[in-house]
Amino acid sequence: MPLISRMKMMIEEELYPSYGASRGSPRAILTYVGPNPGKLYPRTRDIIKSVFNATDAHIHEEIYDWGKEEKEKFRIRFFLHKDLDKFSYFFIRFDVKGEGTEKAGKASVTIRPLLRTEYPQDTLWQRTIFYEMMRVFWHRMFYHNKRREYIWEGRNLISMLHDQLKDYFRILREENG
Repeated sequence: MPLISRMKMMIEEELYPSYGASRGSPRAILTYVGPNPGKLYPRTRDIIKSVFNATDAHIHEEIYDWGKEEKEKFRIRFFLHKDLDKFSYFFIRFDVKGEGTEKAGKASVTIRPLLRTEYPQDTLWQRTIFYEMMRVFWHRMFYHNKRREYIWEGRNLISMLHDQLKDYFRILREENG
């Protein structure tokens, strides 16, 4: 049976609490002030790959601007898309930007982590009220607890990522200090 259009229902959960969020978008902003801010981007990618057990295939760059004048200026946006099971995955946006020289500079890493669960609604059967009632029942009885586990795991991984990035900030300052 040919599909006329692909449809899906998406449930999105923030991995940061919503309190204290600016502009309605929970996220963390880690700032670095010190020498060699340009070394931050490649090491940030490596830390993300090790914490989330991800490969280069899981990371997708959207923006990559790097300019060299008196000061190095850079701005990179990339996403981590890490599958957890058939329905759920981590979708985390990272914005790394900064400017500086080998002597001094500043940079920031902004992280916006989400857990997404998608249910396909491609066929006529998947669009019926009976299918939707069964899906809701299954989700509430069985899958809801699994999603809670994923949220807990995601929050722990984000916490580990924060700690490792802060450690790298300290190491980068000490290297040239």
